[in-house]
Amino acid sequence: MTAFVIAHRGFSAAHPENSLEAFEAAVAAGADAIETDIRLSRDGVPVCSHDPDLKRLRGRPEIIAEVDAAELERQGVERLATVLEAARGRIRVVLDLKLASEAELAPAFAVVEDLGMGGHVFAGVRALALAPIVQRLCPAATLLGLLRQPSDLPAFYAAGGAIGRLWEAEATRAGIEMAKGGDRKVWVAVGGRGGGGTGDIGAGALGRLYADGADGVIVNDPARALAVRASAGG
Repeated sequence: MTAFVIAHRGFSAAHPENSLEAFEAAVAAGADAIETDIRLSRDGVPVCSHDPDLKRLRGRPEIIAEVDAAELERQGVERLATVLEAARGRIRVVLDLKLASEAELAPAFAVVEDLGMGGHVFAGVRALALAPIVQRLCPAATLLGLLRQPSDLPAFYAAGGAIGRLWEAEATRAGIEMAKGGDRKVWVAVGGRGGGGTGDIGAGALGRLYADGADGVIVNDPARALAVRASAGG
């Protein structure tokens, strides 16, 4: 089966992360999906930002949750609705949910449902307890387990999860096989875990992941991942 290529925060190797420019570039490159991070603004609007604040990307001290969506837009932080509208009918969307309760998740999935995008999103949850909540809020979404430990994946699958996530360091051939639990899919987040280099990977390492059975790779440079996939015959 052909491995999915997921553009991490869009084509972030060449464009500002989580920007419409990065997402459009990922579509143009032929990525199978774009990935974006979801937080809530002060006025409860779902927005696309990996970081909890504006320091790294904007050089500003404000915290996302303490700024209204209109001001965040002026700072280049896109609304989830804007990104989904741009993606609709063109590419699937992976939501890395930086949200920890039903009260926080509900606004995000209200947007997904209003736009009729439930069957076109992968909902990435970071805690087992959130899986049934997402299923209730958006039954058509595909559940992706962004869990801390691979040992949590069997319980996630039992709760209705469809895809497990491994970090590259965990994604040996044996690690991928174990994480699949027989018939599940496993995506690999490449590069370093939680720090610099997340999403970065060379062609040789990509080829190994494909050969070892990864069902998807989450990468900053989808063009490279697609080229390696093509050369590997996938």
